Amino acid sequence: MNEPSLVEPTIKKVLNSELRMSNEYKFEQNSLLLNLGLFIVFVVFFSFILWYSYKGKQDPFLKREKDKKKREYILSKLQHYQKMKQEVFTNIPF
Repeated sequence: MNEPSLVEPTIKKVLNSELRMSNEYKFEQNSLLLNLGLFIVFVVFFSFILWYSYKGKQDPFLKREKDKKKREYILSKLQHYQKMKQEVFTNIPF
C-alpha cells in the first residue's frame, strides 16, 4: 500500500534543488565576507606592525640631537639649583 503524500514528488525535488542552491549561494556570500574581513584585519595588523617598527627607529642625527637636548636640560637645571643655593647663602643677614 502506498502511503498518502501531501506533496507531489516533482514539487519536492524542485523545492529541494532550490533550497540547495539557496544554501550554496548563502555559503558563498558568507565565505566571501569572512575572507574579505580577515584580509582587512591581516592588512591592518601588519601595517600597524610595520608602522610601529619604522616609527621606533631614529636615524643617528636625530638621536644625537635628542641626547644633546636632554644634556642641555639637565645642565640648565643643575645651574639653576646651584644659583639658588648660592643666593640662599649670600642673602644671609649679619
